Amino acid sequence: MPRVLLAATLLILAGSTFAAAQHPAASARPHPAPKAHANAVAGQADAARIEACTNAANALVDNLEKGDAKAATADFDANMQANLDADRLGAVWKQVGEQAGKLQGHGTPQNMMYEGYAVITLPLQFEKGGVNAQVACDADGKVAGFFLRPAAVPSGSAPTSGG
Repeated sequence: MPRVLLAATLLILAGSTFAAAQHPAASARPHPAPKAHANAVAGQADAARIEACTNAANALVDNLEKGDAKAATADFDANMQANLDADRLGAVWKQVGEQAGKLQGHGTPQNMMYEGYAVITLPLQFEKGGVNAQVACDADGKVAGFFLRPAAVPSGSAPTSGG
């Protein structure tokens, strides 16, 4: 009986020694780091593009507010420069001011990536209401699109008619 117990003990010890001596690569699984790293790098690149586009959007609006439409078009890509020159942009901005009043301030920009473009929506508050300036920037950081749209009125805050 002691020999059986001794043999069983030796087998248990031998098994634990074998497990301890096994090379880690024998049970290794691929680490998700390469994919995670690629996603992180892409996320950092998109974040940098969004930041650059936000800066371009703010500069564009700030220059328009100062009355310098030429400086506002400085970051336009070739297509934008061909289709929206400084004179036309200045005239549009003047028209917005005539309808909405003086620009009072900027809200918190909203951003997203869409089909390779960084897109920034910059809420602008004018005396007579809100306007959203939307700026799209290409991969080179150039302004590839610029739109001005009336801001949506939040539900429940629409003016009511008195009686």
